[in-house]
Formats: sequence, structure tokens, C-alpha cells
Amino acid sequence: MIVELLEYLTTECPADIRRLGYLKEAIAIKARHRRRCIAWMPHLARSRALVADAARDCARHRTVLILGSGLLLDIPLAALAPMFERVVLVDVVHLRQARRAAARHPNAALIAADVTGLTDGLHDRIRGGWRGTPVPQPCLFHDDPTIDLVVSANLLAQLPIMPAAALRRAGADEGAIRDFRRATVEAHLAYLAGFQAKVCLITETSRETVDRDGGILRIDDALHGVRLPPEDAFWSWEIAPPGEIGRRIGIRNRIVGFADFQAARTAV
Repeated sequence: MIVELLEYLTTECPADIRRLGYLKEAIAIKARHRRRCIAWMPHLARSRALVADAARDCARHRTVLILGSGLLLDIPLAALAPMFERVVLVDVVHLRQARRAAARHPNAALIAADVTGLTDGLHDRIRGGWRGTPVPQPCLFHDDPTIDLVVSANLLAQLPIMPAAALRRAGADEGAIRDFRRATVEAHLAYLAGFQAKVCLITETSRETVDRDGGILRIDDALHGVRLPPEDAFWSWEIAPPGEIGRRIGIRNRIVGFADFQAARTAV
């Protein structure tokens, strides 16, 4: 707990990002991985393998853009760095663990950015009366012609969580929040479609609450009604085995992966 508090106090992070809870959540994920690294291992290995396969099949290898780079647990950075001229790692906040890993590769750059555009001035919009303000349509990095591969790694379903929590705390209508979640997911998919590059997408599609024997107690739609094309691969992620969030229940995510999401979309 003391180590986590020190990291929270000493990590560089914009005030809005800190206020919305992104830094706290990043540190919590790091701690959960430390506790549950064995349970997470298959998911992380499958994610890294899919990204590596997508990278190897790229026609050119100038820039790879990683969206939601996080702690780099699901990103094969050691494989990507020699393969591409430039590796751009994007997340709202970068903990020291990620900074140290990126520093080992001279062609890797860390960029702190919110690719949704949601956090910019969100508190001001809430204070001014949100009332279902339309979700931004981001275009960050669309003007970089050297990007040959875009990776959205275990990010899509996470994008609405923190902003929606802020809206709920401010008393926003639940129906409007539901619409906001779906619109945020749709906006990220439209953002990915805007790249003239190959896109590798890894995301959860559902969250299962399970009992100690693995029986499903409840299923929640992680993408809020948004449907994806048939995936290249799918697997389960035991994100919170029984004992992590409760003695008798755990959380298991269904994960889908696309080595070439643009091709999957056009094939439907």
C-alpha cells in the first residue's frame, strides 16, 4: 500500500487525468497483475502473440502505433522495436514500469494522450450541465503517413468507464450514460477506421461473473450493444479469480482478437 501511494504521489500526470481516476486505476492494475500474474499469463501471452503476428504480416515497417500501451504487459515491445523504425506508445498515463521498458529501445517513444478526446475539459462540461453532450470524434495521429500498423490493445471496452463514472457522480441521467458508453465505443471504432494502416484490435466483448466452480452467474455486454465482425481468435481472461473481489465470485472476460480489423470489417 505504501509503495502504491508513493507511486501515486510521484507519477507525472495531468490534473484532469488524476482527478478522473486514471492514475489510480493504472496503479491498481499493476498491483492486481502482481497478485494474479499466473491467472493473467495465458491472456497476456495470447495478446502478445496476436500483435506479433499482425506486425510480421505488415507490408511496411515504418511506424507502429500502440493505443492503450499501459504497462506493456500485453505488448511484445522487444519484438516490435527491432521490426519497426519507430514504436509510438500512447496512453493517458505512463507508470515508471512502462517508462523503464521503453527506455531500453531508442526507437520507442511514450506519448501521454487521450485518444478519445473525452477527458479534455470534461469537468468543465459537467459543471456547465452535460445533458448528453455528443462524444468527440478523435483524429489524433491520422495525419501521420508513416504509420503502418495500429494496435488497440485491451482498450476499447475500457474507454467509457472513467468518464461515465464521472458523469454518474455528477448526477447524469442513466439513460444518457448508457448512450454515452455506446457512442464512445462506436467513436473508437470509427477512429481506427480512419487510419490508412493495418489495424490490430484486441478487446473484451463480455464480462462474466462466475462462482468458485466457474459457473456463470451473470453476463454483462462490455461493448454496450456494439457488434464486431467475426474475430480471428477468442479466449477467456480470468481477470479477477474468486478471492480477488469476493470470496465466492470472480470476473472472467471474453476476449476477441483481430490481426487485421480493417479486413474483417470489409469482409462482412
